[in-house]
Amino acid sequence: MSTPNPKQRDFFDEKAAEWDQKVRHDALKVERIVDLLSPCRGWRVLDVGTGTGVLIPFLLHRLGGEGSMMAVDYSENMLRVAAGKFPPSTYPNLEFLKADILTDELPDEYDAVICYSVFPHFMDQPRAVRRLSRCLRLGGLLMVAHSSSRETINGVHMEAGREVANDFLPPMPELLAMMRAAGMELVYSQDDEEYYIALARRVKA
Repeated sequence: MSTPNPKQRDFFDEKAAEWDQKVRHDALKVERIVDLLSPCRGWRVLDVGTGTGVLIPFLLHRLGGEGSMMAVDYSENMLRVAAGKFPPSTYPNLEFLKADILTDELPDEYDAVICYSVFPHFMDQPRAVRRLSRCLRLGGLLMVAHSSSRETINGVHMEAGREVANDFLPPMPELLAMMRAAGMELVYSQDDEEYYIALARRVKA
């Protein structure tokens, strides 16, 4: 488990303005991740750790005008960048929420919760999974996803700076155990040189 670092949030606030120029995401891989989640028109989706809004256009396209999306991050500057790219005045079914999912009150009754490229930064990962599972309706889906391997992600964080140097993805069996303990059953997992993905369904209240 990661060791809490009070400078972690400052790290993301400081990097927000240049994040999109320095951090690139393979659109085809992101599309495949969203395909695996398979959000339907009309769903309510919670995008946790939205950052600069990488998933927003992919998810909104799937949800259609009937669905809605809440994009959550604890970095005010990351949210500011995302809102500049996807202003709610233009995207009326999109909302932004500044919150720490480990401590703040969270909305619930979502059809799906997705954590894309954020899970290593949760300082208490079992607690994060428990809290996010409670954001779902029964039968709702929780996805933890990265478009790179666990080894690649952990290596990037080790070299990115002391603020995130201990922010690691757990071995897949550990994540799946967290999901089971939170009342979820596995739908799909992939842990290889291309992806790190776990998708589970909430089956217990």
